[in-house]
Amino acid sequence: MSGRSAELFDQDLPQLLAQLFASLLDDEPWSAFLDSLAEAVGANWVTLMLAPKEAGRPGLFLTPGGDFALGADYQSRLFAIDPFTGLPDGQVCHFRDFVPADVLAQNEAYHAFIKQIGTDETLGLDISGTARLQLRLRLTKAPGAEKFDAADAGRLQSIVPHMRVALAIFERLAAVETEQFIYASAAAQIAVGTVILDRGGNVLRINAPAAALLEKKDGIALRRNAVLLGSPGQQRQLQAFLAGPPDHNQITLRIARPSGAPDFLLVAGHVAGPNYIVAAGGPAVVLFITSPAAASHIPVDAVRERLGLTQAEAAVAAHLAEGLSLTDTAARLGVSRNTVRAHLRAIFAKTGMQRQAQLVHLVHRSLIGLTA
Repeated sequence: MSGRSAELFDQDLPQLLAQLFASLLDDEPWSAFLDSLAEAVGANWVTLMLAPKEAGRPGLFLTPGGDFALGADYQSRLFAIDPFTGLPDGQVCHFRDFVPADVLAQNEAYHAFIKQIGTDETLGLDISGTARLQLRLRLTKAPGAEKFDAADAGRLQSIVPHMRVALAIFERLAAVETEQFIYASAAAQIAVGTVILDRGGNVLRINAPAAALLEKKDGIALRRNAVLLGSPGQQRQLQAFLAGPPDHNQITLRIARPSGAPDFLLVAGHVAGPNYIVAAGGPAVVLFITSPAAASHIPVDAVRERLGLTQAEAAVAAHLAEGLSLTDTAARLGVSRNTVRAHLRAIFAKTGMQRQAQLVHLVHRSLIGLTA
């Protein structure tokens, strides 16, 4: 890299790093950053691969502007036999310095690939994330282009600490997205409608079962991005709960349907999240909407085994998770409401939960093998 190019890299570094972290939230994460990195260091192509260690194929493979067929061929045939792997963690290496000519010559398939692309002018960087995941970054020059020099490698080396942070953030974002998908799928399977509200009662997210109920406008509806109940008295109860303190207990409302269909139950609970997230318009309240007549049966034995409860406690937890109120649960089990309350206190003590809404979350998650 010339002195002038190095100077431009230094000037553009803050913007490049901003692009690195901003790109993690894009529909195609990393891609915009790779474009910027290629321009900043004078590479013709930049390839990013994310894969479990010892994997035969990458989980994510990106080469913005690259040859799609060539990339597909590399992933399917050559990724597992690429000699330019196992680089020292976080250390920039040059292909020719890392892969001896005799080793490359013995790897016929990869040797042919290098001849096909016409260049081995490549810088590489491997960064380990978790014990299982690795990021591989490869910067390549076109045939006949000016070669990478020590300054180029040094510039790339300077962003390694930021790449480590970006990889850790990306892993966490991917995990959260996966968890959200699992929770949403589980809620859909047991017919629990879920509506997430901010502190002002504005709807932030609705899952499919809740959307189907709201669309019918049968005792509950969505109007101007807010949940509207058919009963004015119950609407006031819900509004009072929304305006109440976060440590206020959950409320359960039995909502009658004008159509004559079976009533459904609405359980409202405050979300246990950081206050700065709630104050900034983040999730503050969650509504669970179920129809006891239509709700899937939650297996009591499974709840007992997963949560370490007695049979009676598991039955109470299962019925509450199906959307029944304390009174309805007592009637279903043939015991008094005070007995149900006593079981609920014991359940809270054993599970560490403090609210009924949290318990509902826990039961649903336990059924798909997750822990709180």
